[in-house]
Amino acid sequence: MLEKVFRRNKQKTDTMQLIGLQGQESVEQLEAVLSGLDGVSEVAVSLDDEKLKITYNTAQTNLPTLQSAIKSNGFEALKPVHGEDGNCCGGCT
Repeated sequence: MLEKVFRRNKQKTDTMQLIGLQGQESVEQLEAVLSGLDGVSEVAVSLDDEKLKITYNTAQTNLPTLQSAIKSNGFEALKPVHGEDGNCCGGCT
């Protein structure tokens, strides 16, 4: 009997605090690296806020993979944040 496993294509958007941005060139480098990953559909890096907003398909990639790619390029991404000020919005349990 042949079993099929289906993974839902689910778009997820996360915002992460970044450490290590050193100007517009580092922003462009990080955007290029992340945009080239399978499953990533949108990347926005803010130098002023030191934040990353990324939209990706959870069937193709995941948060640890994204964080690893960020780290391998000389930056650090803290856990996802939910509130606009970078703090938890209070909806987490």
